[in-house]
Amino acid sequence: MSSHSVRVAGDEYLGEHHIYRPHRAGLPPLGSYVRELWRRRHFALEMTQSQMRAANTSTSLGRLWLVLNPLLLSGVYYILLFIVGSGKNVDFAQITSGLFFFTFLSTTILSGTGSVTSGGNLILNMSFPKALLPFSSTYLAFRRFLPTMLVYAVIHVLFHRPITFTLLWAIPTLVIGTLFAVGLGMLFATMQVYFRDTVNFLPYFIRIWLYLSPVLWTAEAFAQSHEKYLRLAELNPLFPIFGVWDDALTGHAPSLVQLLVGTLWGVGAFVLGGLFFMSREREFAVRL
Repeated sequence: MSSHSVRVAGDEYLGEHHIYRPHRAGLPPLGSYVRELWRRRHFALEMTQSQMRAANTSTSLGRLWLVLNPLLLSGVYYILLFIVGSGKNVDFAQITSGLFFFTFLSTTILSGTGSVTSGGNLILNMSFPKALLPFSSTYLAFRRFLPTMLVYAVIHVLFHRPITFTLLWAIPTLVIGTLFAVGLGMLFATMQVYFRDTVNFLPYFIRIWLYLSPVLWTAEAFAQSHEKYLRLAELNPLFPIFGVWDDALTGHAPSLVQLLVGTLWGVGAFVLGGLFFMSREREFAVRL
C-alpha cells in the first residue's frame, strides 16, 4: 500500500492530493495505513453526514425516533419486568441507561457488519482504506447515541440518582464499549463479505445477548438469586463493561477488576477484529 502526490525521502509525502494503492497481500504497513485513514477522515465524516440527512426523512417525527425507539423499549421492558418481578428490584433509570448504552453498541456492531457490502459501489470505484467504512458507521451510531444520553440525564435527575464524580467513569467505559463494538463490527463485516447471511443472523444473536447481559438486571441481583451461575455469567464480555457502567451511574466506585477485564475485552476485540479486517480487505472488491 502506498499513498503519494510528491514523494520525498523515507516515508513522507507532500502535497494536497494522495493516491491510495492497496497492499498486495497480508497486513498493510500499519503506520502508513493509519496515516491514510487520518488523511481521509473528512471522507468518512461526509459519508456520515449524508446518512444522517437521509435517515428518517420520510417520517413525521424524523430524528426524534433516535430517542423514542430506545425510550419506548425501556418502557415496555420496565412494564414486563414489573409484572414478572411483582414490582421488586425494577429500576426504570437503570433499565433506560443500560438499554441506551446497549442500543449504541448493538447499532455499532450491526451497521459495521453491513458497512462493506453496502459500500460496494465505493469499493469498486474508489481506492481507499476500507476501515473507513466501519469507522464511519461507528461515528454515525455515536451521533445517534448522544441525544439519548441527554434524555437519560433528565431521567437521572428525576429519579434522584446521585450526581457525583463517579459519573466520569462512564466516559472510559463508553470508550471501552466502543472499541469492543467496533472490533466485532469489523470482524463480522469481513465475515459478511464471504457469508452474506451473517447480517441476518446477528440481530437474533444480539437479542439473546441482551437478555444474558446485565442490562435488564443487575449483577448484584443476579448474584443473590443465581449465585451458582455467576461465574458463567462473568464470561460474558459485556458483564464487566456494563458492571462498570452501572456503578458509574449509580454513584459507586467501579470495581478495578471489572474495569481491567472490560478493557482487555475492548482492546482485544478491537485489535483482533481490526487486524482480521485489514488482512482480508484486499479481497473485498473481488468478493463483492
